[in-house]
Amino acid sequence: MASKTVRRSINITPEMRDMLAQIAAKQGRDITEADLIRDAIRLYLDQQADLVDSRRHFQKSLQAQLERLEAALTFHMHVIIHLVATLHDGEPGHAIDEAIIAARRDRQRLLARIDAVRDLKAES
Repeated sequence: MASKTVRRSINITPEMRDMLAQIAAKQGRDITEADLIRDAIRLYLDQQADLVDSRRHFQKSLQAQLERLEAALTFHMHVIIHLVATLHDGEPGHAIDEAIIAARRDRQRLLARIDAVRDLKAES
C-alpha cells in the first residue's frame, strides 16, 4: 500500500450501500466496505490504463506507418522528377538508373525542402 493516502468522500445510493454491506459481510472480517470500494476503483483505473495504452500504441504504430509511406512516396516522386528531367534532356539510355541515383543522392535535401514548404503552409 502507498505510504501516503488521500481521503475522498463519495455519495452512493442506499441500494449501493446495502449491496456493499452484504458483500463485505460475506467476505469476512478482514474485508471492509472501504476495501471493496478501493478494489472497484483500482479495477476501473486498470481498465482505463489498458485503454489509454492501446490508443497510444495504435497512434505510435499508425504514425510510424505513415512516416514509412511518406518516405516511400517521396522517394518515388523524386525518381519521377529526375526521370522526367533526364528524359527532357534527351538521354533515354540510362534515364531510370540515373533518376534513382539522383533521387537517393538528393533525398535529404529534397525532404528538407518539402518540410520547409509544409512549415510555411502551416504558418499561413
